[in-house]
Amino acid sequence: MNLIHFKTIDSTNAEALRLLESAGQKGAAALRDLDQTVIAAYEQSAGRGRLNRSFYSPAQTGIYFTAIHAPKNPIQAPARLTAAAAVAVCRSLEELFNVDAKIKWVNDIYVAEKKVCGILAEGHIGAQGKIDAAAIGIGINIYTSDFPADIANRAGAVLGKEQNCSQAQDAAASTDCKASNRAADIRLELARDISQKLFGLLQSGEQSEAAWQATAAEYAERSFIIGKEITVIPIIGDDKSAYAATVLGIDKEARLLVRLDDGSERALSSGEISIRI
Repeated sequence: MNLIHFKTIDSTNAEALRLLESAGQKGAAALRDLDQTVIAAYEQSAGRGRLNRSFYSPAQTGIYFTAIHAPKNPIQAPARLTAAAAVAVCRSLEELFNVDAKIKWVNDIYVAEKKVCGILAEGHIGAQGKIDAAAIGIGINIYTSDFPADIANRAGAVLGKEQNCSQAQDAAASTDCKASNRAADIRLELARDISQKLFGLLQSGEQSEAAWQATAAEYAERSFIIGKEITVIPIIGDDKSAYAATVLGIDKEARLLVRLDDGSERALSSGEISIRI
C-alpha cells in the first residue's frame, strides 16, 4: 500500500480521480500501478459527498482519505465497494477506539446515534466504457467541533470533545483524555488500518464469492435500520418521489429490501432514506 499524505487538499477523491485520469491515458499498466494507493489529508477545502454536496472537512478534528482500487478486471458491482468500505471502517473504529459502530444504508457510519463517517465511491471509466478503477473516499470526524447548522442535529464524532489532560480529575476522565490525545496521533494510522482492511475485503471478495457473501452478511448485521419505518427518496433531491416503507433487510449485493405500505416489496440499489420518528 502506498500512502500519500497532505496537510490540506481540495478533495482526496478529486486528487485520486486526477491520478487515475492521468494514468489511464498511459494505459492499463499505469492504471494498475495505482492500485492500493491511498490519498490522505487532515483537511479538505472542497470535500464533497454524494451529488457534489459539501462534506464538512475541518482541520484538527478528523481524517479524510481516498483508497484507489484498480483491479485487473473491470468492476462489475460498484455497490460492493461502499459496503466493503463501511465494514472496514466499523472494524477499525471498534478496534482502535472501542466504540460501537453501526451502518446506515447506504454509506454512513454512526456512533452513539450520530453520523461520524461518510463514504463516497466514484468510478473511473476506461476506454471500453467500463469501470476500470475506483476512488473510495472516506471522511471520519474523530472529535466534536462546531458543525454547520444544516448537519448539527445529526453529526457527531467518534470520541467526542477533546479534553485537556491537566484538567482530568479522576481515572475515567484521565483514560478518556489519553484516548482522545492518542487519536490525534493516530489519524494516519486509522486511515492506513481502514485501507488495509478495505483492500483485503475487496481482494478476498473478488477471489471468492463466499468471502464476499460473508462481508455482505456483516454489512447487513451492522445495520441499525432493519425493521425500522423509513421514508425512501428514490430520486435524490425530489421529495415528491418519496414514499413510506419498512426495512426488511439487506441482500448480498447490499441492496435495501423494503416493504411498502401497500404490501409490495422492493430491492433498492440507490436513493436516500430517513428514519420515520
